[in-house]
Amino acid sequence: MSLKSLTAAILGVLVLCRLSWAETNFEFFFKTEDNYRAVKVVEVRAINRFVIYNSDNQKEIIRMIGLKPVEAPRQRRVETERDQYGFRLESEVEHDRPWEETAFESVQEMLMDQTVRLEFDSTKKDDDNYTLAYVFMEKAGQERFINQEILRQGWSDLQVRPPNTKYRKELQAAYREARREKRGLQGQ
Repeated sequence: MSLKSLTAAILGVLVLCRLSWAETNFEFFFKTEDNYRAVKVVEVRAINRFVIYNSDNQKEIIRMIGLKPVEAPRQRRVETERDQYGFRLESEVEHDRPWEETAFESVQEMLMDQTVRLEFDSTKKDDDNYTLAYVFMEKAGQERFINQEILRQGWSDLQVRPPNTKYRKELQAAYREARREKRGLQGQ
């Protein structure tokens, strides 16, 4: 076997190995995943989606793996009583807030302006070109798994879609805990 064919065979095996780990050759050779070790969240769009600036200083939408899409609450209009001149009367009754609003605000408070680490699974992009990731954040020397925490609080339903199943067991356990404790959406 010539040196040329041996080199080609080794490169072929490397390429196949990298494909089985769902990492493109570009990512393998240039280590682009390192660019996602410390990114800042600049906008929270929904319970399962947020925006970062990537290493090219371009906005990138991240969709958290394992969370069923729940849209951000729409601005709701509360009917208020008015007097004969059209001025608003003070209401003594506190209006109930929908759980979606509470969940969205909690996730926004948790993630907004925070530095997070993104970890990828087999499929890195979805059909809408969102980057699919597991999100981790360090707080007080402890790393928190944000996807799991959102499920544990009951702020989202579980949605595991193969082939992205790396943390399936952890996510399922958090979802079961929220259901058992009737937290958030699971308490409705």
